Amino acid sequence: MKKTIAIFLTAIFLISAGCSKPDEHDQIKDTVKTVVELQMNAPDEKALFQNYMSEDTESFENEVAQYHSYLEETYGPYFTESTFEQYIQTNEFVVFHWAANLYEYQLKVNEVNVEQNEVTPTNYNFTVDLDYVDKNGEKKEIQVTGVAIMRDDKIAKMSYLGDKQLLRSLLHGGLE
Repeated sequence: MKKTIAIFLTAIFLISAGCSKPDEHDQIKDTVKTVVELQMNAPDEKALFQNYMSEDTESFENEVAQYHSYLEETYGPYFTESTFEQYIQTNEFVVFHWAANLYEYQLKVNEVNVEQNEVTPTNYNFTVDLDYVDKNGEKKEIQVTGVAIMRDDKIAKMSYLGDKQLLRSLLHGGLE
C-alpha cells in the first residue's frame, strides 16, 4: 500500500512538474511584448544616435560602434540575424524614438496583448494600449495593432498595422 501511494505521489509530482514548464508560445509572446515596449516607450535617450555623437569628428567610427553595440544588446536577442541587419539599415528599431524626439511627444506603453494567429501559427498579432502626451502635456489614450512573424522563436518581421492615419500621425508630427 505504501509503495502504491509513493508511486501515485511521484506520478502526480512528475505530471505537475511537466505542466509547469514555460510554454514556448508564452516565451514568444514575451519576446513580442518586450520588443513592442522597447520600441514604443518613446523617446528613450539611449535609442537616439545623436546622443552618441560628440564634436570630435575623429571619433565618429567609435560613436557608430557604441550605437550599434546598444542596438545589438537591446534588440539582437529577439530578431533573426537577417532581420536585425535589415532593421539597423532602415532604422526600424528607433523610428518611434526618433519621431517622438523630433516632434516633442512621449509614448508610454500601458498594456500589450499578444495572441498567436489561429490561421498562421507563426504569426503573433498584438495590440498596444498607449498614452500619447503631446508637447503641451495633453494626454490621449491610443491603440496600435501589429503582427510579428516568428522564425525559430525569433522575430523575422514586425509590422505595426491598424489605423494607418494614426501611425502616419505618430511618425510625421504627432496626433492632431
